[in-house]
Amino acid sequence: MFRLRRMPERVHGHVIPAPRLTRHALRRFLLWIGAPALLLLLLLDIALYFAFRHWLDACYGILCLAR
Repeated sequence: MFRLRRMPERVHGHVIPAPRLTRHALRRFLLWIGAPALLLLLLLDIALYFAFRHWLDACYGILCLAR
C-alpha cells in the first residue's frame, strides 16, 4: 500500500529523515511555476477586457453586476 510518509530509514546505524517540502523548494516552485502562471492569467484577463470593451462593446467582469 502507498504511504504518504515513509518510515525513517537506517543507513549504517544512522536514521535518515523522510523527505519533506522545504522553504527553498516552495520558493522555487512559486518562482518558476506560480509567477509565470499568474502573469499569463493577468495578460489573458487584460486581453479579454479590451476585446469585450472595445471590439464587442460588451461588459466584462464582475462590474457588470453592479449596473
